[in-house]
Amino acid sequence: MKRPLAIALITALALAAAAGGQTAAPARSDQPAYRSADPVENISNDVARTARAVEALSRSWAEFTKTFSTNQGLQLDERQKSLILALEVLNRLEASLANMQKLRFDLTERQTNATTRIAQLNDDLLPESIDRWVSLRGTTDAEAIRNIRRQTLSRQLREWQTLLLQITRELDSTLADIRRTELQVKGLRDRVFAEAERQLADF
Repeated sequence: MKRPLAIALITALALAAAAGGQTAAPARSDQPAYRSADPVENISNDVARTARAVEALSRSWAEFTKTFSTNQGLQLDERQKSLILALEVLNRLEASLANMQKLRFDLTERQTNATTRIAQLNDDLLPESIDRWVSLRGTTDAEAIRNIRRQTLSRQLREWQTLLLQITRELDSTLADIRRTELQVKGLRDRVFAEAERQLADF
């Protein structure tokens, strides 16, 4: 029983790797997939992604069990089936973690860009900066141009501050997700490989 189980475990690892590769594919997109600033939309998207992942997991597991049992004539007990399934779940968690790490990098970069832009706008709003800008325009109505410049910069500053707040919130949420997923991956990995060692002890 140990040798067929070893074959089953190796096959399951290959299946999990293929499934995980499909899950991680969005992270390699040329265009970063930023999450919406609308929390409701994020929740809806997360639920949809989870539903698709569960559906794909169920299909691949059912196909693996059917194909392997037919070709190998192997009947696994419930504990062994759970171990093979856990290997695939582990792979998907690790793929999800990789996607979240990429999102963290993208959000951190956007946060840095927003912070830099806000600093520049604050500098441009200084009276001496506005006066210098107006002086280069050669206008006869300097006060009106000065007010327009100030209003324009103030509006841009508010927009960038709002954007920075949204990015920071999303980054905080992503970091919390990463910490939670890292704990899940570590816990499941420890249990899976400990059980695998017990199952294959006599192989």
